[in-house]
Amino acid sequence: MASVDEVLVAYDGTPLSEKALAHALDVYSDASITVLHVIDYIEESYTAKALVGDETLRERARDRSAELLTEAEAKAAEHDRVVTTASEVGKAADEILEYADTHGIDVIVIGSHGRSGVARMLMGSVAETVMKRASVPVTVVR
Repeated sequence: MASVDEVLVAYDGTPLSEKALAHALDVYSDASITVLHVIDYIEESYTAKALVGDETLRERARDRSAELLTEAEAKAAEHDRVVTTASEVGKAADEILEYADTHGIDVIVIGSHGRSGVARMLMGSVAETVMKRASVPVTVVR
């Protein structure tokens, strides 16, 4: 098995992404871990009930991303680990894949709700898209 030096964890603050981070911290104890939060203004606009392109929305989304990444750093510290954090703007799957390709990532760890049928069709699956298109191994945590 090839050595794993760089691990990317997709993180959005949900319990599943917290499980994905905990998994990465436990399994890849010798690797550098980067926690990535993707800001999707379209999704943020639904939550904020604001117009896309609104500067207040952008600021709120950046603040939320910073809070989530600080939370991830604290969770890593509970495991006596330090993680690198990053924030990107765009569609989650695309940004995760691009980050992995441009930063020498060896493994991607991502949480998945395991939805099927209509729910998955309506909501899409970031984990599924990442699994299908990634150039590196992907670990899906449920």
